[in-house]
Amino acid sequence: RWPAWAARLCGVLLLVRASCDPLLEALRDQGGGMGPGALLNALLLLAALRFALLRPQPLAAVVLPMWTPFLLAGLASVAIAPDASGALRLLLVQASYCAAFALPFWLIRTGQDRLRWLRLLLCSSLLPVGWGIVELALNGGAERLQATFSHPNIFAFYLLLMLALILYLQSAAPSRLLWAYLPLLLTLLICTRTRSAWAGCLLLFALYGLLADRRLLLPVLLAPALLVLNDDVRARLTDIAAGAYDNEGQLNSYAWRVLLWRAGLRWMDGQHWLYGYGLEAFRDYSPRFFPLPGQDSWDPHNVYIQLYFETGLIGLAAYGWLFLRLLPRLWRVAPSWPAAVIALAMVLAYLLTSWSDNMLYYLSFNWYFWFFVGSAAVREA
Repeated sequence: RWPAWAARLCGVLLLVRASCDPLLEALRDQGGGMGPGALLNALLLLAALRFALLRPQPLAAVVLPMWTPFLLAGLASVAIAPDASGALRLLLVQASYCAAFALPFWLIRTGQDRLRWLRLLLCSSLLPVGWGIVELALNGGAERLQATFSHPNIFAFYLLLMLALILYLQSAAPSRLLWAYLPLLLTLLICTRTRSAWAGCLLLFALYGLLADRRLLLPVLLAPALLVLNDDVRARLTDIAAGAYDNEGQLNSYAWRVLLWRAGLRWMDGQHWLYGYGLEAFRDYSPRFFPLPGQDSWDPHNVYIQLYFETGLIGLAAYGWLFLRLLPRLWRVAPSWPAAVIALAMVLAYLLTSWSDNMLYYLSFNWYFWFFVGSAAVREA
């Protein structure tokens, strides 16, 4: 039966997607075009479509009121984008995030269903974490860890989500094995050297410790002091704290980002503030407002600047509407107080890290993030 096959398909996709980037990159380089990653996107969208045709009520009642303005703004911007094919690809990627959010509303009906699917998400981390351990052993921490992902930042945000997932599962079904897994994930997260993920992790544990389990408050307060004893961590933090320039007289990464954002916003004319220049336009137009030798284009490194530049105030407001609808629902339908705190804290961490990273491009991470958030937003039968 199609529903059973669709559920199994979702399970397989979620179990393996975190480990697929090296293979997908290799196949795409050989074959060109959109690559096999587009096929995985299509399969997820197909599964969501099948469930929607079978039982449209959750889609109409919960998902569409949240996501429709954002997806429509993206669809409208495809028509004015300088690269229509690239814009369409990004729109389909964003549609897959919506599908990942929607799937739990069909797959989860009871608390046991929720635990089963969230445990499957956690199982997806076994290969990436194992790869990260081997990577750490081989380079001794001299390089940033990225495991099975295409960039260390993506691995870092994925680890942050797995930490939130452990806390969520512990609030429903405590396990000593999960507590033992948590320090390993934290160690790998530190070795990614992704500062925004560190900030998101601190926010997650601080809110959880303050509002749900005060036993974690002391470790959260002590952690920053202990971490600065590590040379790599201290170097990454002092790079930002020292000002715009590092010890070699070069712009640090955040100061460089600010310069890029200001250049893009100043370049925009008064006719595009409402609807933007089209999806993927920031990359296409960046050589015009931020010309530097040796680079053809620049990623925005800021979701809010990207949405304003590409979809204008309309798209940015639609994105805000999505979260304004989401956050109260997470609070209302949570099975317990700790679960509500964890889900809300993870969403806030996502919004925080979106200020300095290309979160909309991190497809595999977003699948897991939005499935987790969708699972937390399902009301138990």
